[in-house]
Parts: sequence; structure tokens; C-alpha cells
Amino acid sequence: MSRILIVDDEALIRKSLGQMLGRKGYQVTTAATADEARRVFQEGEFSLALLDLRLPDALGTDLLREFKAAQPDLLVIMMTAYGSVESAVEAMRFGAYDYVNKPFKSREIEVIVRLALEADLLKRQVKDLREEARSSTALENIIGTDPATSRVLDMIRKVAHNPDVTVLIQGESGTGKEMVARAIHAESARADQPFVSINCAAIPGNLLESELFGYEKGAFTDAKARKIGLVEKAHSGTLFLDEIGDMDVALQAKLLRVLEDRTIRRVGGLDQIPVDVRVLAATNQDLQDKLRSGGFREDLYYRLKIITIALPPLRARKADILPLAQHFIQDANRRFHKNVQGFTREAEGLMLDYRWPGNVRELKNTIERILILEDAEWISPEHLPPEILKGHATDDDRVWVPQEPEILRGISYDQVVDDVSRYLIREALRLAGGNKAHAARLLSMDRGTLRYQIKRLDLDA
Repeated sequence: MSRILIVDDEALIRKSLGQMLGRKGYQVTTAATADEARRVFQEGEFSLALLDLRLPDALGTDLLREFKAAQPDLLVIMMTAYGSVESAVEAMRFGAYDYVNKPFKSREIEVIVRLALEADLLKRQVKDLREEARSSTALENIIGTDPATSRVLDMIRKVAHNPDVTVLIQGESGTGKEMVARAIHAESARADQPFVSINCAAIPGNLLESELFGYEKGAFTDAKARKIGLVEKAHSGTLFLDEIGDMDVALQAKLLRVLEDRTIRRVGGLDQIPVDVRVLAATNQDLQDKLRSGGFREDLYYRLKIITIALPPLRARKADILPLAQHFIQDANRRFHKNVQGFTREAEGLMLDYRWPGNVRELKNTIERILILEDAEWISPEHLPPEILKGHATDDDRVWVPQEPEILRGISYDQVVDDVSRYLIREALRLAGGNKAHAARLLSMDRGTLRYQIKRLDLDA
């Protein structure tokens, strides 16, 4: 119940307003002087105050400043029989919500009070939602202790402090590219502004332009009214372009213009509209391969990759698997009303040996599926899906490294080097999903050398 304080030296006004607002369900307290109002105000927090501008022992604006200093979110409505533009401006300057002249109708005050409290409630809800959204994307929610994850977190912190720099986030599907983008936004000076996301692969090329830039009425047959595009909606905030590698080349040229000129033009429009927006882009493709095939503009590529954050697949940061799984267990426990404690040692080993081709997304879905179907306190091998039971590493997957007795007996140096080379190349290709350019980067060699080694070692790749 909202508490309202009425301060007026006229008893009739205090009584009539108090009774009217009390009938509307508000808890009303009244005071006839500034001193009495100060004593009452210290007894408890109020949602709104109705203050007379002229009191026997002080000006209402004096109380206004005192109350707002003690409770900044207090709503204050000033009342006076001595209305003037100057006093109204002064009251608003000190933080008054509204200003009414006497005599007034009770209905008028009731409407102003109701609207003020409703607006304040909406303001608080929006603030709470923003805080909730910010906390859900904060760096603390990116779980992981692996050095590769630590490097990603360090990059997020650095780029977040430069709110105008474009960032290209690269990684396989399921590695958390959008979470990284949201963390960058949440840690930046744009955190209180919109975060607008669009998947470029989910919308046909002929529709993506109008989604991004909007259109004017009559721009095409179905354009019955003007539509504001996502770039404009992201004004002052962040625009996240997921799967940008699937964007049509013609549209890439228009995106480049946005990045360079900070303006857009709606479809069917003539005006250049200025926009202040930070662009974050993500892809699971090798954009350099797309450059060579003509599927991606070189000038846009270099404009986007001012900063590049490469997200390693989950199989390349095994130290994160169990902490992430435990985090998902706790979350699923809360949502599904379960009490799963964790994994048995055997199950942990299987989880660590599995390659997780779907990355973090697959891990999360796996945990949720287990908790939905099983009621055991501890997750054991029998609760794990078949692909994990079948997908653990075997001795054949591990490289052989000769020990001292074997060296003393004599070994073939060239053979051992070739065996290690085969293992490293196979592992790099596996981690890179078969992409030779990516595998070469993992091994710090150029693609020509990698192709030669693959051919020399007779590797199937």
C-alpha cells in the first residue's frame, strides 16, 4: 500500500484530500506545519508527498529539498494558491513531480496521484528488469577456470571499456558467442541502453535489409506504414549481428556505410538518419575462406575485425567442463525442483573424455535432459546419454611418447617425430572441425605447410 503525506495549513484541505485518497486505498498521513511534517517524515518512508507552497513556518520548496535529499525517489506534488511561472519552475528544478494551483477539484488530485504512482511503479519495474538483465549477462556468469576462458574474459573487459569499437566474435556453434556479446554490452558505458540482436542466417536476404534499416510507408506493396529498423532501435546501445557470414554481399556494403558514416537510410526513404550504435558481430565460419570465394567483402571484414575474440570449443578447454556442468545442475535443480548433487567419479571421467561437438549448448541440454528424466542424487554412467558412453577417448586417441627404457633400447627418431606430427595434425583438424586454415593457425603454421605435412604423412583430411 502506498503511503502519502499531505502537508497543508488548511484543515479543510487536509481532511478532504485525506478522506478522498484514503477511500482509494492509500495510507494517508497529514501535517499542518513544516516542523510537524519533518517529524512525521522521519517516522517512515512515503511514496508521495503533497506539499503546500506556503506554510506558517517555512516554504514548501524548503521541505521539497529536504525530503528529496533524504529520499531521492520520493514523488512530490506542490500545491499553492499563489500560482506563478517562477514558483512552478523553481519547484520543478528542485525535483517536484507536478504542480497544481488552488482551488482544485479532488478528482484532479486523485488522477495526478494515481498517474504519478503508476509511472513510478513502471520506472521501478524497468529498473529491476534492467538490473536482472545486466546480472544475467555479467562476467561472473561466464563460468570457467581454463586459461583459454580467462583470456576471453580479459578481452571482454578490455573491449567493454571502448564502447565504440567493433568486435568480431568467432567460434563454433554453441560456444556462447551471444553471451560474450551481451557481457561486452553489460560491462560497457552503453549498458543502460538497448541491446538488439538479430541472426542474419535466420532471415532471407531480401527481408534482412528492411529488418535492419526499416522502411517508409509505400516502399513496397506490403509497406502500409513506416517501420523503424533494428539499427535505429539500437541507437545509443549495441547491435549484435549473429552469423554475419551469411549476410548477402549487397547488404554488406550498406552495413559498411553504417559503420563508417554512422548513418542509415530506410528502404524507400531519402533521408540519411544519424545513429550512434556499437556493432558486435559473430560467426562460426572462416571469413577468410569466404573472402577468397567472394562471399564476404574484404573492406567489411577488416572493418569488423578491429578486435577479434576467438572462443575455443569446449573440448579445447576441458577444465571448464565440470564447473559448467555443476552450474547447469544448480540451475536445473532450481527450475525442476530436484536435488542432484553432482557426478560420480566414473561419470566425471566420461564427461571429460567426450568431445562435446555441440559445445556449451550441448552440455547444458544434456544436464537438463538428465535432471528431467532421472531422480538420483548423483549422476552416474547409467544416467549419461549413449553418445557420451560411446564417445570417450581410447588409448588409440592418445599420442605415444617414448620413455627412458625405450630410448636406451634404441628407437627411430624420425618415426617418433612422424607419429607425434600425425597426432598433432589430426587433433588440430578435429578441434577445427576439419577446417585446414583454422587447424594451421592452431599449430602456428601456414596452410601450405599443413597441406604438405598432410600429404607427406598420408593423412585423410
